[in-house]
Amino acid sequence: MKNNLQNYIKRKVTFMFVPHEGGKPVHVKFQLPLLHAAVLILVAILGWALWIESQDVRDAELLAQARRMKEQMEDIQREMRDNQASLERMAKLDSQFRQILRLKNARKMASLPPLGGPTGEDSEQLTQLLKEKDTEFLDKISLGLKAMNQEALRREASFREIQVQIDHQRSVIASTPSIWPVKGWITSGFGKRMSPLTGEPGRHMGVDIANETNTPIRATADGMVTYAGWEGGYGRLVVIEHGYGFSTRYGHCSRLNVKVGDEVKQGQVIGYIGSTGNSTGSHCHYEVRIHGMAVDPMQYLPVLN
Repeated sequence: MKNNLQNYIKRKVTFMFVPHEGGKPVHVKFQLPLLHAAVLILVAILGWALWIESQDVRDAELLAQARRMKEQMEDIQREMRDNQASLERMAKLDSQFRQILRLKNARKMASLPPLGGPTGEDSEQLTQLLKEKDTEFLDKISLGLKAMNQEALRREASFREIQVQIDHQRSVIASTPSIWPVKGWITSGFGKRMSPLTGEPGRHMGVDIANETNTPIRATADGMVTYAGWEGGYGRLVVIEHGYGFSTRYGHCSRLNVKVGDEVKQGQVIGYIGSTGNSTGSHCHYEVRIHGMAVDPMQYLPVLN
């Protein structure tokens, strides 16, 4: 073993360099152990250089990843701020609608975490976040988004309630007599009057609107026809139930344009002026009733210019 080591140390290697021009060859001698040591040192240097290069690449990738995440977080932060501003505008509209419609304020939600999104300080910790795999920052964003989603759902429910109220009021408005049933002039008002046929005192349950025979008579509100036919002194009569206690009557028609069960819209032609029944001339007898009680139709007729 000792002899082998000594022989290895004494061994030499000769490199011969021969010039192309035909000059004298050059011989260079090296001890074999030194040559091996030089090769090992060179390999170690190359390995160290490659490791340093890989670390630089890894650090550059981490830095680029951190930069991308920071940009994404800033985008999320801006979006959350915009969404929060939208929710605040919705809350203001919600309050205004409720004041107009005289609705109670929507129930307030339990206290929620801030909705402002990540802070600048959070963004600066992104590199550390990548290295340590810390989820606290992302949890904060998640909580903010969940809170914003809950607030959006609450606003949606509130607007649905407002929608129901608006639909109800729209239905009430559509069911309330609010236009003239026929063009013409008032020849007899609502209340006490002498009967034009007998001269006896009585009570007039509506108003008489005179015009030429066959002038169109129109429904003064949306509703359903519950009677269409002959009715004693009314002559040919149309009765429309509008809902919410409202009903209207149109008497002395020359002919009818609807039948029982028809759904009619405000302004739809339901018949034509005539002088059927107890009548002294061509006109439309128009009544408005609330829960069956006759009221003065003039309260529901718009003023004509």
